Amino acid sequence: MRQFPHLSETFVLAQIITAIKADLDVRILVSEILDFEASTHLEVLEKHQIRKKLILEDYQIPRNRIIRVLKAGLIVLKQIAQLRELAVFLKHKKKFSLTWIYQFHFYSQFKNVEIIHIQYGTNIHPVDILKSIGFFQGRLIVSFHGHDAFFPINGFIQNNGYYNYLFGGDNLIIANTSYLAERIKELGCPEKNLKVIPVGVDTDFFKVENREKPGGSVKFVNVGRLDKVKGQMYAIEFIKMMKERDLDVELTIIGDGAERENLVSLINKHQLADSVFLVGKKSQEEVRNYLAESDIYILTAVPLKDGRRETQGLATLEAAAAGLPVLAFDSGGVRYTIVNNETGYLCKEYDMKCLWEKATFLLDKKSRIEMGEKARNFVEQHFAQEKIDREWKKIYSSERE
Repeated sequence: MRQFPHLSETFVLAQIITAIKADLDVRILVSEILDFEASTHLEVLEKHQIRKKLILEDYQIPRNRIIRVLKAGLIVLKQIAQLRELAVFLKHKKKFSLTWIYQFHFYSQFKNVEIIHIQYGTNIHPVDILKSIGFFQGRLIVSFHGHDAFFPINGFIQNNGYYNYLFGGDNLIIANTSYLAERIKELGCPEKNLKVIPVGVDTDFFKVENREKPGGSVKFVNVGRLDKVKGQMYAIEFIKMMKERDLDVELTIIGDGAERENLVSLINKHQLADSVFLVGKKSQEEVRNYLAESDIYILTAVPLKDGRRETQGLATLEAAAAGLPVLAFDSGGVRYTIVNNETGYLCKEYDMKCLWEKATFLLDKKSRIEMGEKARNFVEQHFAQEKIDREWKKIYSSERE
């Protein structure tokens, strides 16, 4: 991983805990260690002693060129037994750099690791090459999460054989929905190497005991980074439509990101400051409290110019676990988190008229509570963390046989 602990990637922390529960001796390789004290998951991090499990990806390359060359020579001499593998590794690089010698030396400490599980396809280098040349004997598992399957990745990584080494072996590739799995297959991943395992939800944590709240505004809520793919602007437009019909509704948007200024401008433009609230990023406990106080979860995700869409919608499942019906655009993998007309309603992307029509059913308190109960049951049956942990335990155990 690039950074850890990262606020927006609670599912990565959940995956680490899953591996710990599977009785694995877990080590976490990261490029940058962020401030633990600032993490909204500090209690969980301390409970599982995550800080002690971190390994910083530091090649320790000297700044001085002469010392850098001499040290690289010493590394080659020290690893004379692996000289052939080093030569093959360097051959697979497009051009020679002393950095690759330091990189090879750093990763040699993991040569006998039984399982390497990488989060995000963008983090596979140089493990994909080292695995393909037989340097790593253990199994390689890579979990894709969405943006890593759409080129150019992050706007600049081109698909010039980027995943050739990864897809060319017997590596296990994980997608969180069938939607993402299809996209990964289009990139060249053999179907036999691909498995769909959704991100799990702690149904005990998000459970709300009583949905019988006093009257007042019907409260919509949305959780996620403020990003164009999340489509929060359409949720704001939806609230504008509702207010124009003199309906007593409000919307709370939890999260932060690049779209914040645009969303603030839109709220001000429509004079919705007393109905739409951007509350910033919140801890899991705070998110749970907001869900408990809300009535309906709304997700108006839309595609980006590169075709990327929401791949699963973990926050949607967390809301459903809290007993909220979901009103959403049918974008990407969102449909796999909702049973249309039972646990929520799906509308075509950008179809604001549909949102309005479906929302009218949810304005009835009894209807939305009944639908929320079905949503809760759906998540318990298919996405409960305990169920997902059992799937992962089977995978991790099979890797050790």
